[in-house]
Amino acid sequence: MSKGIRILRSLLLGGVFCSAGVAAQNQTGWSDYSYVKQSEAWLSSYNAGGLRRLPIDKISVAELYAHKQNGEFVNYYQSDNSYNLGARVESFYRLTSRVVFYGLVNYDYFKGKHMGGSAFIDPCSNPFDIVEYTDDCRGEKEKETYHLIGAVSGDLLDDLTVGGKIDYTAANYAKFKDLRHQNKLLDMFVTAGLTYRINTSVEAGANYYYRRSTEGVEFDTYGTTGREYISLIDYGGFYGITEGDGNGYTKLNDEKPMFNEYNGGSLQLSFRITPQLSFFNEFTYQSRNGYYGKRSPSSIVYSEHEGATLEYAGTLSLNEQNNRHQLLVRLSREELENNQTNYRLETGSVGNSVIVYYDPVKVGDKQFFNAGVEYKGYLGIVDFNPRWALNGKAEYSNRRLTASVYPYYRKQTVHYTNYEAHATRNFPRGKNMYAISLGASFLSGGDRPKDDGVYATPTESQTFPRNSDLYLYREYEYLTNGRFTGEATFKYSRIFDDVNMKGYASIGYKLTKASDVVYLPGDKHHQFRLTIGCTF
Repeated sequence: MSKGIRILRSLLLGGVFCSAGVAAQNQTGWSDYSYVKQSEAWLSSYNAGGLRRLPIDKISVAELYAHKQNGEFVNYYQSDNSYNLGARVESFYRLTSRVVFYGLVNYDYFKGKHMGGSAFIDPCSNPFDIVEYTDDCRGEKEKETYHLIGAVSGDLLDDLTVGGKIDYTAANYAKFKDLRHQNKLLDMFVTAGLTYRINTSVEAGANYYYRRSTEGVEFDTYGTTGREYISLIDYGGFYGITEGDGNGYTKLNDEKPMFNEYNGGSLQLSFRITPQLSFFNEFTYQSRNGYYGKRSPSSIVYSEHEGATLEYAGTLSLNEQNNRHQLLVRLSREELENNQTNYRLETGSVGNSVIVYYDPVKVGDKQFFNAGVEYKGYLGIVDFNPRWALNGKAEYSNRRLTASVYPYYRKQTVHYTNYEAHATRNFPRGKNMYAISLGASFLSGGDRPKDDGVYATPTESQTFPRNSDLYLYREYEYLTNGRFTGEATFKYSRIFDDVNMKGYASIGYKLTKASDVVYLPGDKHHQFRLTIGCTF
């Protein structure tokens, strides 16, 4: 067992970080990885220079997990019968007093039945969606996700630290029933930043942020069915145009990328008000540009989009001898505009086809606002392991969108509020520890699922846009209907002194029960979780 742990640690510190070959000291005791990661606000900021705040020399976790989900209270693109299998290795490592590393390796396999709706992996983040126009083509989907992170911070001077991080995700996603699609996702973001200790009470930081994401989508059918599969190009609120499987956005056997590029940065400012009280602030701006299609002389770009995001994260921390209290505030606002290109195929001077673009037309506008406040309390901390972990959270989300097919438009406003409370109690007994976690949440929302109108009186040649009220009301019901969620987890841990490792196993269950469901096929959702792992 000790040899396997050493191999995992070598892969993480050597493969991800290109380790310098310095041996790490063994970590002993009941140190809890999740507590260490959340104990210092700098560790979760965009600025990797904050890794210098790591309160421990080293800690790593390696685990295998299995999740099973059942229940018909799911969003329009989700599965009512699915499972996940995965493995994760994550580590903080202080190489010297001036250099700190962080890394993560995660593999996740997902398989779901009765899936339809969107053709994208995450339709919520895209400027538009491609949606199956009928609900009779649901089938099985699979997704494999690979996630790698490597980060390092180093002190150049006593008061100046630099840091950098690379976060890379690759995924394969496929549907196995017509209209079939295969997706390939490549998503990478990098940050480079620095922190400066102005004095013993004030520390400032800044970092640059760059992200590049491409999700290629290729549609296909199996054999000759004689059926044309229609897709809705959803500009927002399931309102837009339709296309057959041989044209445009969903042309068969022709991979088209959804491309996104982000640029931005963050500013951090941390105050130590008293020896026990500190206040961390982070302000972030990101601009976004992208398109759907291929930028080449022989390929068509179907749409272009642009947007911007503002974020604020604040953490007020009170550190007592064996207790830690945190109050977190999160705010974010995003605007995203989608423009459909106007183009025409013309014949060039040598007989070749040339794509000529004209002024684009605005077809979608989305605005997102999120606000949240959260309390975290860790009581009876011994060897970086709290006897009690308490959590309470309140979140508000608002989404406004306008979809336009001139002279028609559809507007939608959706808001919901979520309240959560969780408590974990650890019971150490010699080399064994038992933990019980209980949680509950309540969500409710509302507003207007659709508000249709016209910018001007339509002419006889202008037809009403295509739409899908079935998916519209299913999504609206999923986002806003009142629901209670309850969950419970039991975890057993044991220290193995001969290999300086803590092994653990946990089992958990979560139930969501919604009220007044009309459009969704069910009002319940179940999740079972099983995890085995070790901390070293």
